[in-house]
Amino acid sequence: MKKLVSLFLVLIVLTAVAVTPAYAAYNLVEGEFLYEDIFVEGYITPTSQYEGDKYIYDEEYYHHVDSDNPESEIDWVFVTAMSNAQKPWLSKCVIGDRVFWKNCGGVPFEYGKAVFDVQNNRFVALSDDMLDDYLGLREYLDEYNVGSPIGDADLDDRLTILDATYIQRAEAELCEYKNNDDISGCYQLGSKNLNYISDFDRDGERTVLDATGIQRKLAKLG
Repeated sequence: MKKLVSLFLVLIVLTAVAVTPAYAAYNLVEGEFLYEDIFVEGYITPTSQYEGDKYIYDEEYYHHVDSDNPESEIDWVFVTAMSNAQKPWLSKCVIGDRVFWKNCGGVPFEYGKAVFDVQNNRFVALSDDMLDDYLGLREYLDEYNVGSPIGDADLDDRLTILDATYIQRAEAELCEYKNNDDISGCYQLGSKNLNYISDFDRDGERTVLDATGIQRKLAKLG
C-alpha cells in the first residue's frame, strides 16, 4: 500500500510539472530560451513597484528555413510572453481564420503571443498583414489550435463536424447557441467583421449555410 501511495504522489508531482507554464524571474538564466534575453531587455523593466514580479515566457515553436531539416537555420519563432505588470483587458479580434482574445495590451504581445523575427532581430505583433510574411505561420496556428477557429460553435477551440451539428441543432431550435459565441460588441481588426464565432461564412448571420461550409471544409471540398 505504501508503495502505491508513493507512486501516486510521484505521478501528481510529474503531472503538475508537465502543465506548469514557463515562468522566469528577472534574474535571467542565460540560454534557457534562445531569444529570452532580447525579450527581457526590450520589454521587462524591473521597478520597485513590481519588485520580485515574474513574467511568462515560452518559445513554443521554432520554424526552420528548411522545414524538413531541424538542423537548418531558424527564421522565426512563435512566442508566448506576458509580464504580470501588464493588466489584462478583454476583447476579441480576428486574425486570419481565427479569433484571439486581446488580453494583454502590451504591443507586440497584445494577445500574449508574438513572432520573433530572427533575421530582423525583433518581435512582431500578430496581425492579418503579417501572416503570409512568415512561411508556415498560418498553418502553425491551425495545426496547434492557437486562438479559436471561426465556425467553432461548441467553443472547444477546434473545428470539427460537431460544430456543424451544433449549428444545425441550434437553427432547428433543439438547443441554443452558447453565450460566448456572440462577439458583436468586441473590437475587430480592419474589415474582418464578425458577429459570431459560429459564423463560418462571415456573412454576419448564423445560418445552416455555416454548417454546410464547415462540412465542406472538413471534407476538403472547398
